[in-house]
Amino acid sequence: MAKKNKELKVPTGRSLLYFILKPIILFAYRKKPKIINLAGELRKDAIIVSNHSAMSGPPSLELYYPVKTCKWGAHEMFGNHKARTAYMRDILYIKKKHMKPGWKTSLKAWLLAWLNPCVYKGMKNLPTYTDGRLGKTIKVSIKAIEKGYSVMIFPENSNEGYFDVLTEFFPGFVMLAQHYFAVKGEDIPVYPVYISVSKHIIVIDKPMFVQDYVKQGLNRYQIAEIFKDKVNDLYFKYVENAEVYDDKAEQKRLKAERKALKKASK
Repeated sequence: MAKKNKELKVPTGRSLLYFILKPIILFAYRKKPKIINLAGELRKDAIIVSNHSAMSGPPSLELYYPVKTCKWGAHEMFGNHKARTAYMRDILYIKKKHMKPGWKTSLKAWLLAWLNPCVYKGMKNLPTYTDGRLGKTIKVSIKAIEKGYSVMIFPENSNEGYFDVLTEFFPGFVMLAQHYFAVKGEDIPVYPVYISVSKHIIVIDKPMFVQDYVKQGLNRYQIAEIFKDKVNDLYFKYVENAEVYDDKAEQKRLKAERKALKKASK
């Protein structure tokens, strides 16, 4: 008898192991990023499209993005331990991060594959696909928005690795926005975001609306290209030549500035 497919639901709750691991995650990303918010007050019922910043972007955004989110993640990471290990070793580490094949890479993938399910659940990730199953992800994403989550998507083509300047966006987020419009009758805002983990910067741009481009007769691939260019523009304007942000140094500077202003006002 064929095994019944498990129903895809909005992620809820967090395992005990996630709460045990969270201090380690917080320590790994303890340097609070500078958030450059060009959008003002952020809507919760929204889609966020961001670069991946290698493997470090999603955990950093989970900790520091101002609105709670539900995220799209590779469906391979939702498989059994063997499948997760193979994906992390062969795709994430060797193909995308260009690590050398060997026992060290294999062991790292094997170990992290054990921890992955609780981390993915804790970050409220949803599996994404390149076939018709993506329709299920889109439907559950709309339910997540109804429950007060923004949906964060990392649409960059990282088949050859992770780069500062993005080469292509896959159009899944456009499909989500179009389906949301068809179901809800509302053009949901899409926030372009660029994150640089190395420089500790998150840039949030003003919202864009997919229907504005649909009315121009553009297809989903052309629309995805426009959003990709916008995210790259955030990199060139706010990240490329920025110094590494140091939150402690910034707080110290602000404290000295306030102290000087207080002294001058006496």
